[in-house]
Amino acid sequence: MQLLDYIPLLSTIFYRGTLDRRTIQGLDISHHQNNPNLTDAHGVGLSFVYIKATEGPTYADPKFTEHYRAATDASFLRGGYHVARTDLSDGAAQAQFFLSNGGGWTADGKTLPGLLSIGLEDDCAGLTPKETQEWIQRFVETYEEATKRSPVIGTTNEWWVECTGNTPKFNEKSALLLANWGDSVGMIPGGWHFATIWQYKEGGAWGGNSNIFSGNADALRELADG
Repeated sequence: MQLLDYIPLLSTIFYRGTLDRRTIQGLDISHHQNNPNLTDAHGVGLSFVYIKATEGPTYADPKFTEHYRAATDASFLRGGYHVARTDLSDGAAQAQFFLSNGGGWTADGKTLPGLLSIGLEDDCAGLTPKETQEWIQRFVETYEEATKRSPVIGTTNEWWVECTGNTPKFNEKSALLLANWGDSVGMIPGGWHFATIWQYKEGGAWGGNSNIFSGNADALRELADG
C-alpha cells in the first residue's frame, strides 16, 4: 500500500502549528530506558512504540529484545528503529544489519514498519546532498526488497533541508516522523503533506521521547497492516 492510500483515514493532520492532544500518543525508547513499565503506559492510553534496534553498521541495542517483548505483552503496536551513521557504511549495509537485528516487518497487524532515524543525532557527516540522497535511497530500497514495505523516515526539518537539499524523493512511499520539541510541529520538509508522527518532546513518564500519531486508531492500524 502506498502512503497516500490511507490519508483519508487520518482524522487530524499536522501542518504548521496545529496540535490536537486527542490524537494517538506513543513513545520511542532504547537501552537508556532500563525497565519502562509499558503495561502502565498502554493502560493510560499510549498505543504505539518504536524501540531502538541498531545503530550504524555494527551496534545492536542490548535492550531491544526485552523491550520488544514487553511492548508485545502490553498490546502495543511496535516496531524497531535504526539510527543512521552515514559516515561509517552505505545505506544498503546498514539496512541489512537492521533487518538482521529486529528491524523487519511482519504482516501480523501489530508490527510497524521499521523506522530510519537520520539526522536526529548527526550532522551531514561530510556528504553532499546528492550523496546523502543516495545513502537513503540504498537503505530504503534494501528495506523494501526484504519486507515489501517502505520504512518510516525520522528526521528534523533543519537536517533534511541542509543535508538532503530538501529532496522530495521519498515522500510518496515513506511516512514521516518529524522531531521538533516544542508547541508545534513546525515546517514540513521534503514535500511531505504532513508528519505522520510528531516527536514533540524529549522524555516522558516512561522515558524516551514522546510522540503523537496524526490520525485515529484505524489509521494507525493501517500503517501497521500495510
